[in-house]
Amino acid sequence: MPPTSSRHAQNSPPAGTKVNQVILGNLLFKTWYDALYPEELVNKETDTLYVCGWCFRYTCDKSAYVGHRRVCQLRSTPPGTQIYNDAGYSVWEVDGERQKLFAQNLSLFAKLFLDQKSVCFDVSGFLFYLLVYIDPENPGVHHILGYFSKEKMSWDANNLACILIFPPYQHNQLGKLLMGISYRLSMWESERGIGTVGGPERPLSEMGERSYIRFWEERVARYFLRDLQQVTNGNGGPVKPPKTKKRRKAKSLSG
Repeated sequence: MPPTSSRHAQNSPPAGTKVNQVILGNLLFKTWYDALYPEELVNKETDTLYVCGWCFRYTCDKSAYVGHRRVCQLRSTPPGTQIYNDAGYSVWEVDGERQKLFAQNLSLFAKLFLDQKSVCFDVSGFLFYLLVYIDPENPGVHHILGYFSKEKMSWDANNLACILIFPPYQHNQLGKLLMGISYRLSMWESERGIGTVGGPERPLSEMGERSYIRFWEERVARYFLRDLQQVTNGNGGPVKPPKTKKRRKAKSLSG
């Protein structure tokens, strides 16, 4: 599988190539939007694109794809540094400048599902956060489920530029996990005096806006529920409404 070099990509930016479907690892699914892959490597007549689920290199040749997966250098572990790990899910921080080829290939793949994504080659100014899952029954293999990216230096204090959970893994609350990580990173930077707590880059896509609305609806509800549970009386128990005294029935004058 030929790598995508930045020189090769920037000298021949494609106007838009329609790839109907992709094979990521062993999963086959449809694309949503036009591709920005270099036409020298992915022509306009491509129906199926084979993408490595570990390094995101791509090819139209099935045999080359199968051969690459056997020897992929990122097969055993994701690139970058692990910053989160819980219940089989982990998040890895990847520097776009240090892992330029990986970041470019990941961005090109993401463009198939993000209509407004425009930065695919100039990735040096971005950090990428990969959401990775390791199956306890097969711990030797990891699966990259999605990612979000953020600018290293954002004048608008944006804590997120692009976010994508790959289609086969959507509707499992994984996007909320990445959003939570993005805000936690902002808070950590703010506490260290190297940044401020910001939000996602705008304008948001329609899908992104819906996701953030659900994210904040859930957190606001949790906040008020927590406050409600913390309301206590002087004995430390929950506040109970005062008991009302029973009124005595008036005696009949005739009785």
